[in-house]
Amino acid sequence: MKPTAFNGIGILMATLSLLMVLTVGCLVPEYGVGRDIMVFKVDAGGTEQWQTVIDTGGDDSASSIVQTADGGYIVGGEVLPWREDQSYGVFRLDGNGSSVWNATGGGGPIFSVAETDRGIIVAVGESGTLLLDPAGKILESDAEADSTLRSVIGTADGGFVAAGADGKDLLVLKRDRNLTEEWRKTYGTDDQDGAKTIIQTSDGEYLVGGTTYLPDRNGSDVWLLRLDSSGDLIRDATLGSPSQYNTVAFMNEAPGGGCAVIYNDVTLEEVVFDRAGSVIEERTLNASMPIVRTAAGGYVYGTITYRSAPRFLILPGQVGVPHIMKLNSDGMQEWNTELNTTFELIGSAVSVIQTDDGGYALLVNRYNYPEEPR
Repeated sequence: MKPTAFNGIGILMATLSLLMVLTVGCLVPEYGVGRDIMVFKVDAGGTEQWQTVIDTGGDDSASSIVQTADGGYIVGGEVLPWREDQSYGVFRLDGNGSSVWNATGGGGPIFSVAETDRGIIVAVGESGTLLLDPAGKILESDAEADSTLRSVIGTADGGFVAAGADGKDLLVLKRDRNLTEEWRKTYGTDDQDGAKTIIQTSDGEYLVGGTTYLPDRNGSDVWLLRLDSSGDLIRDATLGSPSQYNTVAFMNEAPGGGCAVIYNDVTLEEVVFDRAGSVIEERTLNASMPIVRTAAGGYVYGTITYRSAPRFLILPGQVGVPHIMKLNSDGMQEWNTELNTTFELIGSAVSVIQTDDGGYALLVNRYNYPEEPR
């Protein structure tokens, strides 16, 4: 029997449906996607020196990286093993990016990591404070009821200070070199205040960057606090226009004891304060997060770009490419390093740090297709 027009259309539709099933089956596993952690190291001129992948076999992501006194690195994040409960993740790499050890356990993600001058690793996050010895052995796991710690640094006296939120207030706590708590203080308006980052100044004081919700404001403001060595508030200030997306991207001590802050307010803005809290410089940066201000006064940031890539049959596609970019002190680009890898799916640049040799390390989470169902 001669095919009718209707039958021809049916055959065409069936063929297209089969192609779509085959294509999607080749490209998208039924169990979705997972993540791996990647660390890239470049020298001061932007030349890539090494890259490494942290993959426990599950869904891994990271939030923080610091360099240790021996030239290695500590990475903090979370692990979601297949068919198991969420776990924190702390990973140690040597100076060449090779894995030394990892510590995982039940609990929420790690948001920030630090090393004390005694080599104690401090990791803070949703589940409170985790202390590990240099070999990765857990010394203490201290849950913080109703508290989330977002930032931790080692202090000049050998202890550490951490900042985050306690309920609706911004929280800062300090431990001495024996890891005994010295003080714990809260600040705020009882309306979803919290800290994003904390640093210690050369005179032993602290600079804290976070957000606060003020009365009759449609969103949060960037909130900066200067504390004395005992945690008492010296002064504070707010920056930018209220928004749900404001955040402190970077903070360091400016010459003369002031403070330089880079924050997100639709665009990246930098404000420099003098020691008394007066604004002495403001600028908009043509850059993205994550970003650091370098020791020489320039800027380095990480980003992911996307370019077209061939895909099976008729589906278009893109691949992600991580970059590290350097701006001089005037905000003009010095170099743009396209790192030697591509992502099958999307990726996100998480953190960038300046290393002791003058180079830079970039922390990235990449998405991919896992080898087994989650």
